[in-house]
Order: sequence, then C-alpha cells, then structure tokens
Amino acid sequence: MEAKMEFLDILASTLHDMKNSLGILFNTLEESIEQCREKECSSYGRFFTLQYEIKRLNHSMIRLLSLYKKEKSQFIINVDYYPVDEIVDDIIIQNKPLLSSKGIQIETDCPEGLFWTFDRNLVSGVLENVLNNCFRYTKDKVRISADKEGEYLLLRIEDNGRGYPECMLVHDKEELSYKRTIDFDTGSTGLGIYFSMLVAKSHTNENREGYISILNGGALGGGAFTIYIP
Repeated sequence: MEAKMEFLDILASTLHDMKNSLGILFNTLEESIEQCREKECSSYGRFFTLQYEIKRLNHSMIRLLSLYKKEKSQFIINVDYYPVDEIVDDIIIQNKPLLSSKGIQIETDCPEGLFWTFDRNLVSGVLENVLNNCFRYTKDKVRISADKEGEYLLLRIEDNGRGYPECMLVHDKEELSYKRTIDFDTGSTGLGIYFSMLVAKSHTNENREGYISILNGGALGGGAFTIYIP
C-alpha cells in the first residue's frame, strides 16, 4: 500500500510538471496564431487543431489530478456566489476562437440576474471540457443555456452532431461507474464524464447533491449535456 501511494505521489508530481509545460506551449501557440493571422499564413487553421489537442490534454491532466486528490481525501470545493451569465460569457470568450475556426456557431440562453453558489473553477472546467469535445463532434452549432429548475441551477450544452453513444448516456440522478463510461469503439476513456459527475456530486445543499444528465435530442437534435447544481 505504501509503495502504491508513493507511486501515486510521483505520478501526481509528474502530471503537475506536464501541465505547466502544456500551459507554456499553449501560450506560445496563441502568440503564433496572432502572428499568423497578421501574415495570413496557410497554417492558420492547423494551429487551432493543435490548440484543441493541447486543451484536451490539459483537461485530462486536471481530471487525473482531481481524482488523485479525491483518493487522498484532498478534493475540496471552494464555493462562492456568482452571476451565472458572467460565467457563461467567460467560457464563450475563452472558447469562441477555437470553435469559430471551424465555422461553429454559438447560441446562448442565460437570464440576467441569475446568481448561484458553486465552485467556479470546477464547474467552468466541466463546461470547457464539453465545449472542447463539441469542436470535434458537432456539425456547426453549439448552444449554451442556464436556468433555475426547482432547487437546482442547470447548465446545459447542446450540439447538432450525431449525439452521444448509448454507453455514455446518463439519465437524471443516475449513478455512474467509471467502467461504464469507457467506449472501446471511439477510444474514449470516459474520464471526462466521471470527473463531471464527481464535480456535480461534490456540490451539496441540505439533503440535495448535484448530478449530471447526458442525453440525445435537445434543442439542436444532437448531444445534450447538463450539470445540475443544488
């Protein structure tokens, strides 16, 4: 057991170093994109593919580090009171250049004056991961919406792609095992879904806890991911 924990500590430390290196690489790539845009070079579109892959790796490392903290009982959420529309706007600003590079349109539906208590970094991380996947799987539209439903805040991302495979579908408040999220046809590890569930369940209010829903259909006819925060 001690040897196992030492290995996990080494692995976590290595992931931290790799994540820092990816951050430097991502910033350098953004500078290159700006310079390429000015020169109108032919590699401009390829840079965004690299950006997508870097963000995907970064999200994977964040999820692994979060699961490591959970294993060590160090997974702590820091909640505060936030305007939800600002959170949605920030996520769009950060991801719009990548989505626009592929001609993907972004629709939003978030009422003004809606405030909620949650961990901004964790919830934003969940939504950014879903958006990053939309870059690969949607046809040309993504919709981000927020609303209050009963005693929950719901944040939903929908697209007009082919939808989620059957093995990844998660109905309201359904318990989810990590093994069930693995899709051998697509090569998906399911870590993103499992992390999303962990973040949702970590948000509690009285006798309620958060949960996720992953369905097909929705407003755009493709995949529909929703996180519910009590």
